[in-house]
Amino acid sequence: MKRQRVVIVGGGYAGVKALQILASSNQCDIVLIDQHPYHYLQTEAYELIANECSMTRVTIDLVALCLSYGEHVMFIKDTIREIDFEHKCAGGQSSCHPYDYLLLCSGSRTAFHSSVPGLREHSHGVKTLPSALAFKHQFEQRLYDRMESEGGWCSEPFNVVIGGGGLSGVEIAAEMANYIRVFHLDNTLTCDNIHIFLIIPHENVLEGMEPYLIQKATERLTRLGVKIIRHSRITSVEEHTLILNNEENICFDFMIFTGGIIASTLTTTIESEKNKKSQLIIDEYLRVPLYEGVFAAGDIAEMRSTDGKILPPTAQIAEQSGTGAGENILALIEGRKMDRVSMKIEGMMVALGGKYASISLFGWIRFSGFAGYLIKTMIMRGYRYLLHRQCTKGMDGLSKTKAQCHTGF
Repeated sequence: MKRQRVVIVGGGYAGVKALQILASSNQCDIVLIDQHPYHYLQTEAYELIANECSMTRVTIDLVALCLSYGEHVMFIKDTIREIDFEHKCAGGQSSCHPYDYLLLCSGSRTAFHSSVPGLREHSHGVKTLPSALAFKHQFEQRLYDRMESEGGWCSEPFNVVIGGGGLSGVEIAAEMANYIRVFHLDNTLTCDNIHIFLIIPHENVLEGMEPYLIQKATERLTRLGVKIIRHSRITSVEEHTLILNNEENICFDFMIFTGGIIASTLTTTIESEKNKKSQLIIDEYLRVPLYEGVFAAGDIAEMRSTDGKILPPTAQIAEQSGTGAGENILALIEGRKMDRVSMKIEGMMVALGGKYASISLFGWIRFSGFAGYLIKTMIMRGYRYLLHRQCTKGMDGLSKTKAQCHTGF
């Protein structure tokens, strides 16, 4: 019997998890398509832009990962522009990729709201590796230029503005504030006039999370010297000036915007029901209505818990949805009944600069400080280690193939 061909669009947390489920079954041919040859560990972006880790620590080689599962799994570097649902083909830049089952996991992007003039032009997002690297490079260059022009001292304020008080905004603000503090205390950064501003539209950071995490994050940010500007909405952005609530001005040297997401541009080509964030509305099996054999997982779709509540776009929800979609596709291939996908937040972990984090797991495990940092680090390194170990198998197999070709055996 002909093997079914599953095409996964997107190598993020959802796509990688679905790949693992499907590949381990050896019941189908799998094609993973992404515009980049790596899986970006976005949950560690805050460390990258604050120089706490290198680029290699926040990426997983998708080519090696696919090679590790054998000849029935393939990676293709391409950008899917549109999908021909009638003929079951995902259209890329130069070719079309046929499928029997299609899983959309192309994620989301920073929502640079068109209603805020200048936001896209004058601020940085960090949802992708190129944008995070661009910010890191430009921030360091601007800081260097300022110190060089002033003889090594920053007499004028150097302001960094972070828009958005959610998880990404809080983690980036804390990590940058800690980074600056450590360099200054070590006398390797003579600029003590750097200010971090965190702009939030509500009273509290981490709005919607449990009070324990909100309290610990607020206390830590305050100790690090982050200036939290509450009840403020960004109404326009100029080259070095931010306007809040149409009246208050803040001058800045650099700005990062983390205030929300919108689904990947692929959803604009799909004639299916969507929410205000352009996320696909899917059923309880993670299928995209109207289209046969098409599923969606991760940030590209609106995810709900069993009681109907909308779930936040986190890595753990992406993984849970990737697992659920992969298992349901596998069920259809094997002629079994699909299961309703049940998802929930098992807990939250917030990195708060240096060796400090706050965590709340399963509703009763709560730690802050160095203990929280150790637990968070253990969990993140465990995820990365397992993927790296799998990639090693792929690279070993590739090396053996090259050796055989070289020797003629």
